[in-house]
Amino acid sequence: MNEKGQQYVESLDKLGFHFGLERIQALIEGLGHPEQAYRTIHVVGTNGKTSTVRFLSSILRAHGHRVGTYISPHLVSAAERQLVDDVPTTEAEFEELVDAVREVAEQVNASRPEDDRITQFEFLSAVAFERFRRAGCDVAVIEAGLGGRLDATSVINSEIQVLTGVGLEHTEFLGDSLKAILEEKAAVIREGGKVMAGSLSPDLRLHLRELCLQRGAMVKLLDEDLSLLDDPAESSFDVFGLYDSYSDLRLGPLGLFQRHNAAVALGAAELFQGQGLEEKALRRALAETTVPGRLEVVSDKPLCLLDGAHNLQGLRALIESLEEILPRRRIIAVVSILRDKDAQAMLAELVPRCDIVFVTGSSNARALTPAELAGMAEQLVEPPGRGPEVFMDDDPCSALRSAYKLATSNQVVLVTGSLYLVGDVKRGLGLWI
Repeated sequence: MNEKGQQYVESLDKLGFHFGLERIQALIEGLGHPEQAYRTIHVVGTNGKTSTVRFLSSILRAHGHRVGTYISPHLVSAAERQLVDDVPTTEAEFEELVDAVREVAEQVNASRPEDDRITQFEFLSAVAFERFRRAGCDVAVIEAGLGGRLDATSVINSEIQVLTGVGLEHTEFLGDSLKAILEEKAAVIREGGKVMAGSLSPDLRLHLRELCLQRGAMVKLLDEDLSLLDDPAESSFDVFGLYDSYSDLRLGPLGLFQRHNAAVALGAAELFQGQGLEEKALRRALAETTVPGRLEVVSDKPLCLLDGAHNLQGLRALIESLEEILPRRRIIAVVSILRDKDAQAMLAELVPRCDIVFVTGSSNARALTPAELAGMAEQLVEPPGRGPEVFMDDDPCSALRSAYKLATSNQVVLVTGSLYLVGDVKRGLGLWI
């Protein structure tokens, strides 16, 4: 993307001052409703959205569809957010799309108050919708950003709605209880929709069924309607799906938690197809799926992994996976966490498993300062002076270089706590292709 387009996208407010769908509705209307040019699947949830979206897109592509994929946030370039048949938009294509959507966006903004202009996420969502129309996609898998009810992506008329799971997040916007957050996310369920949901507690399952009943929607649940047969000691797993059973499935991405995401994606694909899946195509799709920034290996000597686990639930899943796939390997961590996350609880999971912790910042203005993180981490070192060493470094790339130099053959360098941190590292060290 040239500097002009880059500056325009970055100049847009991230969240805006007023939540609502009026701006994005006006924008897509001005573009001639590109989101109506193809069938859509909407993916919402607290954790696992991007991985589920990527698995689902791969499965559909393996079954002959031309698939648009919209993910957020990006790691390095906003052009990453829109993929067609698993290929990100080129910088040149993205620049053309920015110019086309910007013209309409400025017309919309001209009729609105100064504090109620199109946001960055709304703009990028419209770019994705237009990208998929121009590419001739017949289906698009769309990842929600914040929540669901007032998220810009909720303007699509999705056939399938996927709920990956529910956890406490963005409580200032979505509500301070799991039930309230579920209601915000489940608001994307359409009348007569078809819903595939991941693991939920019994009370949330019951409430989701009630919400679906009110809208005449079909709901299928992992562990009830679809079963994952998963032995952590085995390299493959089986799934009893909605229409068929599938054995000896293996994933490209690392992490036991990815099996859950793949199973949810499999169920959603069955709902979309209305029948069982072709097993060879399914195996190929799952094995070939990549999820940048999720247990991504960027170096073998020393072993360095990038993982954007950005909340307590995600970090716990990450630690569990590391203990399974890399037993007895100690960690040198490079960590940054956003201010609206439960940083204390996240560090309580991570610090005891580390030999050294480098706390740093990120390009996101909501990142806690290294000093704030260091104070939290040092409180967790017990007994004092005998736990992991904690170092501060304002520069993520500098912190990673220091971790590299100190790592032994029995240690893993882990960059985690924030997708923004992962993106900063990939950008700064030229790890993005």
